[in-house]
Amino acid sequence: MGDRANIHVIADGETEGVWLYTHWKGYKIHQILKTALIRGRERWDDSQYLARIIFCEMIKDNIMGLTGYGISSQIHDNDRAIIHVYSDKQTILIKDKLRTFEEFITEDYAEEDDIIK
Repeated sequence: MGDRANIHVIADGETEGVWLYTHWKGYKIHQILKTALIRGRERWDDSQYLARIIFCEMIKDNIMGLTGYGISSQIHDNDRAIIHVYSDKQTILIKDKLRTFEEFITEDYAEEDDIIK
């Protein structure tokens, strides 16, 4: 079981990016990303640092754990709508809704809206 979610961070001008995975915290993935973006505001345009800041926010309560999180060049298991983070344009795409980082950090989300059915 689990509550799996992925954040896909895409660097400037690239299409592949890096996948950040959580096995248990899918229900918190929006808040995790929001907190990371607020804390890492000065690195919004630096995909390498931004990806690390997001991942650190994901694992902060389990830094030494051997399971629960992952980094990959491809998508892992998933239960939630994928969050695509485009550092070059400072935008986020979830399902078919594109918003800026600024818009994302001010919006509220309903957990059930992003569960894949």
